[in-house]
Amino acid sequence: MLRNAFIGIVVLTLAAGTVWAADKEVKGTVVKVDVKNKTLTVKTDDGEKTYDVNDETKFFGPKGGPAEAGLKDNRLVAGAEVKLVIAGNNKTAHEVHLPERKKGK
Repeated sequence: MLRNAFIGIVVLTLAAGTVWAADKEVKGTVVKVDVKNKTLTVKTDDGEKTYDVNDETKFFGPKGGPAEAGLKDNRLVAGAEVKLVIAGNNKTAHEVHLPERKKGK
């Protein structure tokens, strides 16, 4: 009986940890794109934060389609408004949602 109680506590602790480590959405303005170091610095209401980008990070255009160029996308420039989905570690971007392309003059 004690063993079952212990196993139950362990399972609940692990489940709670999973909820706490859930992804979060961040909206902000691009400050810097560092293709070499695979980072993206964004300014939000809470200040500037640099996020890691890796091979699993997905990039999306404004209509939800994939943006294959990743950090090299010409929409990802200083001043661009973006939405990020950040991993529970608060360091890694799982998704980067890009703005519309600016119209040429």
